[in-house]
Amino acid sequence: MIPVLEFIKNRKSFIKIAHRGGLGIFPENTLTAFHGSVDEFNIEMIELDLQITKDRKVIVLHDETVDRTTNGTGGSIDLSYKEISEFDAGHNFQDNNGKFPFRDKGVKIPLFEDVIKQFPDTYFNIELKGNNKVLAAETSSIVKRHNLENKILIGSANYFQNRRVHKYLPDYIHYLSQPDIYLFSLIGRLGISRKYWEKFHVIEVPLNYHNIHVYPILKKGADNLNKPLFVWDANDKQTIQKLNSDGVSGIMTDYPNLF
Repeated sequence: MIPVLEFIKNRKSFIKIAHRGGLGIFPENTLTAFHGSVDEFNIEMIELDLQITKDRKVIVLHDETVDRTTNGTGGSIDLSYKEISEFDAGHNFQDNNGKFPFRDKGVKIPLFEDVIKQFPDTYFNIELKGNNKVLAAETSSIVKRHNLENKILIGSANYFQNRRVHKYLPDYIHYLSQPDIYLFSLIGRLGISRKYWEKFHVIEVPLNYHNIHVYPILKKGADNLNKPLFVWDANDKQTIQKLNSDGVSGIMTDYPNLF
């Protein structure tokens, strides 16, 4: 594969990114979602979230608990992977018609390692959730074992976890933590503290934050520092068309069928 940063910078059009695999049309963070987005909609990069289990298994899950996305209950850190694998990860997904098309279809919360093995030709945008040290260590071990430096962006919204990722994987491609986004919106966009921003390779930002349209400010900052810009929450065609005309490097959506 083309190294991920080279792939990002040399693109003539934006990279298509499925947020949690396309949570608007598939059960989020599942192999079903990932295969659907890649096979049906030619998604080039999958965004996914990682948590850790009681027995130190790295799983693909957004929340600290399995309650919202499965028919089970409990925190991932309090459950073994065997216990988690018995839950139905398609149980709670509801389509626009109020139906549950993935219920009892064998959809499971996957191991991170299984996802890597099934998608050798797909780029990944990976977020480590929370501030668990074991998660950082185990994820870094898996990433190194599979030689993923050419195909992933990796980091965490949590400032301390993001620093851990930098420490364990210094030669990988990184993005800003949430506090760094705040800082970037205040001073980075003005080109201040350029050396600090050098350790980040991609600026990933939302369209809106707390009902404030922050995208234009953050885009200006990314342009000032000549950094690729990824934007999430692009969930309608009009927004995608606007971001495309603005020349952003990547667009992240819940609905990969919109591309």
